Amino acid sequence: MISDEYLLLVDPNWFPLELDFIETYVENLKHTGKRYLLFTHSDYDHIIGYHKFKSFQTIASQNFIDSKTKQSVLDQIIALDDDNYVKRNYEIVYPAITTPIKSDGEQLKLGSQDYVFYQARGHNKDGLITHNTSQGILIVGDYLSDIEFPYLYDSFELYTSTLNKLEKIINENDIKTLVSGHGDITHDKEEMLTRINDSRYYIRDLEKSVTDNSPFDLDALLSRYDFPQVMTKFHNKNLELLKKEIKNRN
Repeated sequence: MISDEYLLLVDPNWFPLELDFIETYVENLKHTGKRYLLFTHSDYDHIIGYHKFKSFQTIASQNFIDSKTKQSVLDQIIALDDDNYVKRNYEIVYPAITTPIKSDGEQLKLGSQDYVFYQARGHNKDGLITHNTSQGILIVGDYLSDIEFPYLYDSFELYTSTLNKLEKIINENDIKTLVSGHGDITHDKEEMLTRINDSRYYIRDLEKSVTDNSPFDLDALLSRYDFPQVMTKFHNKNLELLKKEIKNRN
């Protein structure tokens, strides 16, 4: 997001050519206002470009700062680069955060524009929803993608709570643009709510399959998405997490 007063960059990634393009674009703006780098969560693909923009002020959740998996995330970046013979012209380090968001509904003003932040656990432990109330922009990280079903590394119960929170935000505010970490943005409120329901249906059907010990229709799920091989891998990880979670509930 760009205004006369500030520039906000969100989760820049992946590979050097892409990051060079983003850096060049930003520099060509010759923007003289404050520069902010927002992290929606700490997955490796979302922090991978951090030190390319190390002069920016940074925003993330307090849970992001307190993460106990920092080294694991960095190891994933190193493994990605090794697998693809990638060399970077900046250091791979976990982001240092200058503006931590500690509570739900915390407010912040960037320039003259108002922001409200919400904690968003479920996908992982340190997610952050960002609502630019001045422009009606909602940045949701790895929720409400149109190219992925939910990927869960944290909790099914908390993921459902985040979906409920997103539904409330969308219904009670004039959201003009929804920005997901993967896939297309949307300006259509009905599409936003459809994405919420699609996520709910996936979680509901998977929980029913586990609790009833009944087959899950994986073919039907995969028919709605591209890249079935990787999708199957993430579905199986979801299944493992859900089984553990249900066992712990009992």
